[in-house]
Amino acid sequence: MRQFPSLIRRFGRDERGAFAAIFGLMAIVLVALGGAVVDYVSLQQMRNRGQIALDAAALALQPEIFKNPIDVGDIKKRAQDLMLDRLAGEHGVVAGLVEPTVDVVNGTLTLEAEMTVPTVFVALVGVHEMNARITSQATRKKLALEVMMVLDNSGSMDKENRMDYLQLAAKCATNTLFYSEVIDDPANSNSCVKAPAATKVEEVKMGVVPFTMFVNVGPGNATQSWIDKLGNSPVSAHNFDIDDDDSTEFVGPLNRLELFNNLANERWRGCVEARPHTKSDPLDPNRYLDTDDTPATSADPKTLYVPMFSPDLPYGYGGQSYISDEPAACKATGTCVVVTTENSCSYKYGNCSSTNTTRTLTGKNTGSNPTCTCNNTPSTNESTSSNNWGTRYNRTRTWTCSVQYDPQGLSVVEKLERVCKYSGASFSSGFSKGPNADCTREAILPLTNDPASVINKITAMQAEGGTNIHEGAAWGFRALSPGEPFAEGSEYEEATNKVLIIMTDGENTAYNLPHTGWQTNYCDPKITDLTGSCYYSAYGWPRNDSLSVPRLGPMGTANSNLVNQMNERTSQTCENAKARGIVVYTIGLSTDAVSQSSPTVVQTMLRNCASSPDRAHLPTSPSQLKSVFARIANELAALRLSQ
Repeated sequence: MRQFPSLIRRFGRDERGAFAAIFGLMAIVLVALGGAVVDYVSLQQMRNRGQIALDAAALALQPEIFKNPIDVGDIKKRAQDLMLDRLAGEHGVVAGLVEPTVDVVNGTLTLEAEMTVPTVFVALVGVHEMNARITSQATRKKLALEVMMVLDNSGSMDKENRMDYLQLAAKCATNTLFYSEVIDDPANSNSCVKAPAATKVEEVKMGVVPFTMFVNVGPGNATQSWIDKLGNSPVSAHNFDIDDDDSTEFVGPLNRLELFNNLANERWRGCVEARPHTKSDPLDPNRYLDTDDTPATSADPKTLYVPMFSPDLPYGYGGQSYISDEPAACKATGTCVVVTTENSCSYKYGNCSSTNTTRTLTGKNTGSNPTCTCNNTPSTNESTSSNNWGTRYNRTRTWTCSVQYDPQGLSVVEKLERVCKYSGASFSSGFSKGPNADCTREAILPLTNDPASVINKITAMQAEGGTNIHEGAAWGFRALSPGEPFAEGSEYEEATNKVLIIMTDGENTAYNLPHTGWQTNYCDPKITDLTGSCYYSAYGWPRNDSLSVPRLGPMGTANSNLVNQMNERTSQTCENAKARGIVVYTIGLSTDAVSQSSPTVVQTMLRNCASSPDRAHLPTSPSQLKSVFARIANELAALRLSQ
C-alpha cells in the first residue's frame, strides 16, 4: 500500500500513449470533417431532386394562375404534393413550400421551398440536419388573343370628324393585331395597312360592339335561346296593356317579336333592352343581371334579353307618336248601334214609305274582334199584312246592327299602352321614330379571325343617337365570355388574353331634361310627366322602375341622378370583367367638354374602369386617336409574341 502513492505520481508523469488519446479525440473531428463532404454531396443530390420536382410543379401549375378566381392555396398544396411524391423514399427528407407568388399580367408563377436533409457524419459533432432553399419560376404569357372593341356611335361622334378618325384608328389597330407587319396607309396617314410581305397572325380574334343608347345584337338572333321569344320576362309587359283599363296592371306575357310581326311595314331591327338591375350574386357588390355575364335561361325569365320596342306615344306627345290612338283595329271599346228600317206599302194606292229607328246599347265589348249582339234583336226581314177599312197593307221590317267606336273616355295611359293599335299598323318611321327608335344601326360583330369582317363593320358605323357606355361595356364583356349570348370566346382558364377596349367621345347621357331653349321640341313636360324621360332607353322609362323589376329610375328621378346610376353600372361592369381576368383599356375623347357630368367624374370613371392607370387614355383631339389605338395594339402585339 505504501507503493500506491508513488504509482500515482509515476502515472501522472508518464507521457506514453498521449498521442493515441489525442488521436482518438481528433479522429471524431476528422471523421466528421471528412464525412461532411459526403453529407454535403447528399444535400446537393436531394436539392437537385427537389429542384426537379419544384420545376415540374411550377410548369404543371402555371396555367392555374389564369383561372378566376385564382386559388393560391390550392396551387401551394398541389405543388407540395408533387414534391413529396418525387422525394418519396428519402428517409427524413422534409420539403415545405412557402406561399407562391403570382403575376398574372406577366404570366409568372414563382414557387419556393425549404428543404431539410438529415446528416450522417456531421451529426457526430452535433449538426443533425442541413437546409437548402430552392426556387422555381415558370413564365408563359397567354398565347392567344381575343379583343372586343366597344366603339361609340352616338351623334356627337359626327363633330370634328370624330367618327372618321375613329374608323381610321380602329382599322389600323385591327391590321396591327392581325398581321405580322403594317405600314402607314399611303392614302391616309391617320391609318395603317398590312405590309406587302406581311403574314396573317394565328390565334387572334377580334370583334366590334357599336353602341349608342342601345346595343344591336342582330335581328338574325331572334330565335336564339337567350332572347325572350315568349314574352315571359317581367320587362316585356312594360308599357303595354290589353284591356283599356289603366287601373289593372298587365303583367304579360307580351311577345314583342310577335308585336313586330303584326306591324304592316316594320320588323325588329335587333336592339335589346337592359336586363333588370337585379342582384345575380348577393355577396358581390358589382354583380347584377345588367352588369355581368350571367347565362340567360328560360327557367329564370328575367335573365332573358327582351327585344326593344319603343312604344307609340299618345297623339300630341311629340315625334314618337306614330300610330293613331283609336285605329280601326282597336275593337275593344265601342257602342252598339241598332238601326231598324220599316217599309210600309199600300197595294191599293201603290205607294211605300220608309221609317228608320235608331237606338244604342252602351257599354264596352271586350276581345280582339267583339260582335254586337244588338240585344238579341233579330236581323232577318219581318213581313206583316193587315186590312184597314178594306185596304191591304204589307209592312217589311229590317233589323241591322253595327259597332261604332267612341274615342272618348280613354285616359292618356290607356292610349299609351293599348296593344291593339299595333295590329296591322302602317306608319312613317325613321332612325329616331317608330318602334325601333334610336336602335343602333350596326349589330355586334362577334369574335372572328377574319380581319375583313372587322374592317367592314368599322367602315359601316354611323354617328347617330345618344350614349350609353354601360350597355356597350356590358355587351363587350358578354361577347368575350365563353358562353351565350355569344359563344365565340374561349374558356377563361385557357391561355388566352381577353381584352376589352372601350372608346367613347364623352359621357353617359340621360334625357329627363328641362323644357328650355332648343330642347323644347323633344322634351315637352307632358312627356316627362307621363314617362319620366324624353326618350325611351335601354332601361325603358323611369315609369317602368319598380321594387320587383328595378330598371333606371324611379319616376321623378332628376337627370343628374339617372346619369349617376349609368356611371355606377358602367363601373360595376368593368369590375366584373376584370374579375374574370379580362384586361380593360378605356379611351375617353374630349372628356373635358362633357355636359351632363363633370370632366372629373367622367375621367375618374374611365381611369377606374381600366385595368391600370396606364391603360386609360384621354385624348383631347380626334387626330390623337391613331396614336392611342396604335399604342394599345402594339402593347397587345408584344404580349401576343411573348413565349
